[in-house]
Amino acid sequence: MSQLTLITNSVIYSHGSPHATALLIDGAEIVWIGGHDVAAGHMELADTVIDAGGHFVAPGFVDAHVHATSTGLTLGGLDLTQVTHKKEFLDLLSNYAQHVNGATILGHGWDQSNWADPQLPSRQEIDRATWGSVVYLSRIDVHSALVSNSLIAQCPEAKYLAGYGEEVVTQLAHGALRKFALGSISHSQRKTAQELFLDHALSQGIVGVHEMAGPHISSYSDASSLHELSSRSNLPKVAMYWGELLTEDSLNIVRELKAIGAGGDLFIDGAIGSHTAFLKEPYSDDPQNTGAGYLTAEQVADHLRACTQARIQGGFHVIGDQACEIALTGARIAAGPAPDPAFHSLRHRLEHAEMLSESGVREMGKLGMTASMQPLFDAWWGNPGGMYQSRLGTRSHHMNRWGSLHADGAAVCFSSDSPVTPNTPWAAVHAAMHHHNPQERMNADAAFTAHTRSGWRALGAHFDSHGVIEVGAPAHLAISHVQEFQGGLHGSRFAQQGSEPRAVAVSVPDLGSSTAPEIPVNVCTIVAGAVSYAGENFADRISTYAP
Repeated sequence: MSQLTLITNSVIYSHGSPHATALLIDGAEIVWIGGHDVAAGHMELADTVIDAGGHFVAPGFVDAHVHATSTGLTLGGLDLTQVTHKKEFLDLLSNYAQHVNGATILGHGWDQSNWADPQLPSRQEIDRATWGSVVYLSRIDVHSALVSNSLIAQCPEAKYLAGYGEEVVTQLAHGALRKFALGSISHSQRKTAQELFLDHALSQGIVGVHEMAGPHISSYSDASSLHELSSRSNLPKVAMYWGELLTEDSLNIVRELKAIGAGGDLFIDGAIGSHTAFLKEPYSDDPQNTGAGYLTAEQVADHLRACTQARIQGGFHVIGDQACEIALTGARIAAGPAPDPAFHSLRHRLEHAEMLSESGVREMGKLGMTASMQPLFDAWWGNPGGMYQSRLGTRSHHMNRWGSLHADGAAVCFSSDSPVTPNTPWAAVHAAMHHHNPQERMNADAAFTAHTRSGWRALGAHFDSHGVIEVGAPAHLAISHVQEFQGGLHGSRFAQQGSEPRAVAVSVPDLGSSTAPEIPVNVCTIVAGAVSYAGENFADRISTYAP
C-alpha cells in the first residue's frame, strides 16, 4: 500500500497551479495540488503531513554534470580550493599527510590564477612535505595536476606521454597518472566517497545527477559501484554517461551500466585554466600555445552516427572555440543535409560549450542538441580581470552563452562539474542571472528551469514529465527557506490569505543583486515521494502517523 504525503502551508512553484499552497503525494507521484481548504480534508488520510511553514516548494534540482567519487573524496579529504599561496599549500599538505599513515594522498582544487604569487610547489617540495608518499593533487579544472615522484615511479609510462612536465602534468600524462592514483583507492573508500557525495547533494536540494564516467576520467568499477548504490530509493537519481567512442565493447558497457549514452567527458579538448582548451588563436598569456585537440570532426561524426544507430545519446566535452567547431562540424555531418529526425530526437549533448560562436549557438538549436553548462565558471573566472580574461583577452567577453542559447530556443541545462565547482544550485541560478556579459543573463524563471526540469529533459523524451509540479508528475521536490519572492518578471506579487502565503503569480525567489546575493537555503528534499533529507530546524514540521 502506497504512502500518502501531504504538504501544506507553502508557496508552490507551479505554472499550472499558481495559487496552490498544498499538494498531495501518493507513493512517488503528485496526485493533487490545491489550496488550504481542500487540504484540510486530506489531513486525516495522510500518512505524513509536512507543514512547510510558508517555505518555497519546488521541483528539486538536477546537477547535470558531476563526478561523484572525486567530489566525495574532496568533501571528506584534502580540499585545496581555499589555498592562496605556496607555503599554505605545503603546510596543508604536510598536515594532511601526517594523518593518513602512508596511504595514497588524493587532493583537489588548487588554482594558482587566484594567488598573488602564482609559483607552485616543486615535485621535490611535495615529496618532502609528504615523506615520499604517493601524491596526486588535481588543479581546480581537473585537467592538470601536481604529483609526487613516488606516483611517477609507480606509473613510469607517464614520462613518455604528451603533457608530462617536471612541475605540472597535463594531457595524456595527466590522464595516466590520474587513472593510476584513483585506482589505488579501495572499494570501501570509493563507496564511502560516493555516499558522502550523494548525501551532500540531498542537503542542497538535488534530486538527480548526471555522472560523467569513462575509462579515462574514472573507471568501469567506479561507475558500476555508483550504479549499484544509486538503486537505493532514498538517494538522488543517478543518470550515467560513459565517455568513450562507440565500439561494440563500449556499447556493451553503456548497456551494462544502463547509461543514457556514450558521451559526457569524452574529450575533444582540455580546459582553459590548464592551457589545454583547443583554440583557433593562441592563448594571450602563452602565445605559442593553442591548447590540445584530441578528436577530429570525422571521429565526432562517426561517433554520433553510431550512437544514433544504437538509439543512445552521444556527446562530448568541448571548451575552446576550435573544439566547439570540431564538435558542431562533426554533428552536422552525422545529422545529414536534411537533419535526421532520429538524430534530433536523441538530444545529443555538449558539455561546457564555453566558446560557442554565434553560428554555433544557432546550430545547437537546429540540431536538437543540449548544452550542459556551469554558471559558476563565469562567476568564478569570467569577470573583468579574471582568469578567463588573462588567458584569452577580449575573447572572454563572449563565453558561456547560455542567454543566447536560451533566446534561440536551444536546450540548456545547468550543472556544477563537481568537484570543479561546488554542488550549490541556488548559487548557480544566481550566477546565471548575473553573467558578466549582460547579453547572456537569464531571468530567474529560465535559470531555475535550466537547473531543474531541463536536467531531466536532457536525458531524453522519457523524462519530459519530470521536473514540474503537476498532477501525475514524479514527486522529486525541494523545500527552501526564501527571504523574498518575485513574481516571474513582474516583481513581488504575493498576498496573505489567513495564515498562509498565497501566490498570485508563478513564484520564484528574489536572489538579490550580483554584489548582494540572497541565496535560499534548502531545508527538505523529497525523492520519489519520500523525505530523504530534512534540516535540523525543519524536521519538527514533519508529522508521521502510524497506519
